[in-house]
Amino acid sequence: MRHVGFAAVCGGAILPALSAPAVAQDEGRGIGYAATGPVFELPGAMSVERQDVHISIYSVRLTYVFKSFRHQSVLFSFAMPEVPVDASPDIAALDENSEAAGLAADAQPANYLRLSVRVNGQKLALTGHGRALSEGKDVTRQLLDTGVPLLSGPDGNPTWRHLPPEKQTKLEASGLIDGGSALWTYQADFEWGLSFEPGETRVEVSYSPFFDYWSDINLDDFPEIEPRGSATQAYCIDGAIRRAFLSGKHPYEMYTVTHLAPSGGWRGPVGRYRLVVDKEHPTDLVAFCPLEARKTLPTRFEWTATNYTPGSQTGVLFFMDPDAAAAGGQE
Repeated sequence: MRHVGFAAVCGGAILPALSAPAVAQDEGRGIGYAATGPVFELPGAMSVERQDVHISIYSVRLTYVFKSFRHQSVLFSFAMPEVPVDASPDIAALDENSEAAGLAADAQPANYLRLSVRVNGQKLALTGHGRALSEGKDVTRQLLDTGVPLLSGPDGNPTWRHLPPEKQTKLEASGLIDGGSALWTYQADFEWGLSFEPGETRVEVSYSPFFDYWSDINLDDFPEIEPRGSATQAYCIDGAIRRAFLSGKHPYEMYTVTHLAPSGGWRGPVGRYRLVVDKEHPTDLVAFCPLEARKTLPTRFEWTATNYTPGSQTGVLFFMDPDAAAAGGQE
């Protein structure tokens, strides 16, 4: 059984992959896809002079230093992963009037990844929209026209329970509700436009990771970790990590984080690229591509490159040591 959740809510340890091959898939069990990073296309006469990527179990921080040779504009977008509506009260951080917030969640999207953007140190106002999805179909208007908020409130008393029976029946027939449960998901997309003057501009994007978690992976059923397995290839799992996991001495749980960069980079390579990966406890396992990354602290790894073209995916696979996590929670 696979679960999804937010790193701001759940703990984990880390195992990342930089510029890995296509995210591994084995017989329907995905090894890594989660929150994406900002998407943008650079115009001509513009480059990325520096990119810093910092990934931990609690946050992803992306720093870009752009260099423009003339005045020009760029549109950035950030598509958040879908979240189950039943999980929205805590994750979406609705205000006190949760029903009103849920009814306005299309034009005033919930920032459930705590996305923040700064330009030269100044926080930027974001615009965007939210939508309800059911089996890939946008059902936003169908819900709002019926008076049903896109996001549930924390009182455990869904609005549709108070609708006339015929409207409830219609929603059930459409596959949108089942008793007290919502059957749609919520997704928010944000965007921001920036005007660049000649010279360098620093843009910082931060958000809370959204990860996949597998509770069905165990020592007897994880072929992807074998030397030629898909997880080994995608996350550069070395022999030491494999032996530690297969020893069974620690009941590790695993998470993944992913963010995307455009295929082929942005108008050429990044002048200077730096990846920093933080795990929470020294006993957590961590492995990532490239293998040349060096350990700089008991819980930190770094890798730098010049004239580097990032791959389309930066995946992070976490192996958490629950004993260390439990001990930390008792401090």
